[in-house]
Amino acid sequence: MNERKERALICRAFDVGLSGLKGDPFLARRVLAEAEKAAPARRKKRLPAMLIAALVLTAVTAYAVGRGLLSPRVDAKRLANQALEEKYGLTAAMLGFFSQDSQGNDGRHWRVTYDRGDELGEKLGSYLVRVTDGQVENVSWTLEGKDTTGGFDAEAWGAEQLGEMVKITAATHDMNRFYQKIRGENVDLYGGMDEADAPAAETEEWMQETDAEIQAQADQLMKGLQEAGKASEERSAFTREELVGLGRQGVIDAYGLNGEQQARLQFEDTVFFPAYFSAGHPDGHPVFHMTFQSLAEDGWQEGDGIYTVEVNALDGTVEYLDYDTTLDGNG
Repeated sequence: MNERKERALICRAFDVGLSGLKGDPFLARRVLAEAEKAAPARRKKRLPAMLIAALVLTAVTAYAVGRGLLSPRVDAKRLANQALEEKYGLTAAMLGFFSQDSQGNDGRHWRVTYDRGDELGEKLGSYLVRVTDGQVENVSWTLEGKDTTGGFDAEAWGAEQLGEMVKITAATHDMNRFYQKIRGENVDLYGGMDEADAPAAETEEWMQETDAEIQAQADQLMKGLQEAGKASEERSAFTREELVGLGRQGVIDAYGLNGEQQARLQFEDTVFFPAYFSAGHPDGHPVFHMTFQSLAEDGWQEGDGIYTVEVNALDGTVEYLDYDTTLDGNG
């Protein structure tokens, strides 16, 4: 991977790795990473004494570690992704150009949306999938019926154009050309990387300043973060290694990764992608947050990117799963 792509990936890490944390995210990443290194090895908690409870928990744990359990929300998103591929030919990489959200109140009915909240939304439209009790009920596109033929000159951009966008951004990491296109500017969509896409000198200076700030404040916040994570970790019914296995299997199950893609999928516990415990909502159950990366040696491949996972540390359920292709958008 060249320096430009490494820098782009690092910048994406800031956006994706711990976007849900409050406070200073840059400092939090470094502090949490150091806290995990200092934390003692976890020992698996003992099972309840009652035989029947032990049998039930053992059975559930064995299934979870072997296969992975997806929460209704995550499973609804998995089903929605499959439905969009079946009806419109949209792959996970293509869906990476959309902001995705799963909403449901009763755990049975889910509304999975795929939106683009900027100018490109006029061409890409929005997708909606309704899932009830594990079954897809409806799949729709706001630009249904519009002409998608004619490449990027088409009235609407569907699977054909999204597929080309994946190829172009994988090679150039430049989205600006698509905005130029819809604005009617003269642009070579398949040309080399635009000069504006090159890393700016101020970016390197900003990263150096950020690193210095992190180092200066890390000691001050380290103790508090260690204690916050320790309380949740002590309640975990699984070891860290088991939780990583559950998270990894969740990614594989949700996105149907093949053997080659699975081989590239690597667990990350670094300054940019720290693995850590916290209290989940709304009942405060312990949650383990982790990140996996998939990077091909010879350039971006289908399935590559950053997967952010949250696993319930009491029952092993994958409660949250996000896929960022690193090309553009959030999944």
